[in-house]
Amino acid sequence: MKKPFYKKWWFILIVAIIVIGAIGNMAGGNDTTKEKDSKDKVETSAKAPENKDSSKDDEKAKEKEEIAVIDTPLEVGDAVFTLNGVSLTDQVGPSVLPTKASGTYVVLDVTYKNNGNKAVTIDASFFKLKRGEKTYESDSVASMSANQGEDGNIQNSFFLQEVNPDMEIKGKVVFDLASEVAEATDLQLQVQTGIFGTETGMINLRHY
Repeated sequence: MKKPFYKKWWFILIVAIIVIGAIGNMAGGNDTTKEKDSKDKVETSAKAPENKDSSKDDEKAKEKEEIAVIDTPLEVGDAVFTLNGVSLTDQVGPSVLPTKASGTYVVLDVTYKNNGNKAVTIDASFFKLKRGEKTYESDSVASMSANQGEDGNIQNSFFLQEVNPDMEIKGKVVFDLASEVAEATDLQLQVQTGIFGTETGMINLRHY
């Protein structure tokens, strides 16, 4: 009686070869996956220094930012800012109707020049005082009052004032600060080129 074909030695051999081949392919697939994962890790590692270099470039840019001092013109974009002087007081404006500070007024005498090709509308909000991480906004009402003469006329109030190309204006910008902040020696004036402050510069107030 003949053996069924699936019990013959040559059939068993063929099945064994097929099984071994299938196992080999599976092992090869795993190796391919491992190789791909390893390659991805290498590529990720290679990209890391680029981010690090970018951070260094940002830090260098900050370090290169020019910081001016009193009576030294500072060019920011198409604008030139000069801090002419700094004073402290408890009130500003005409003697008959002064504006009084809640704390202490820091009064900055500044000059702004438009070196651009178009008129610029400048405002007291272009000026901020910085101390460490803290930012202090200007007082628009006090600034307007500080630029008001005894006759009541206001000139160069830095309140939405339009300045044509090649023109400059000089006036006062006022900040109402706590007394200990107003008397600090590490205050800096931050100036900017527009309402949104796309370009900025710093001026040291020094000791006063």
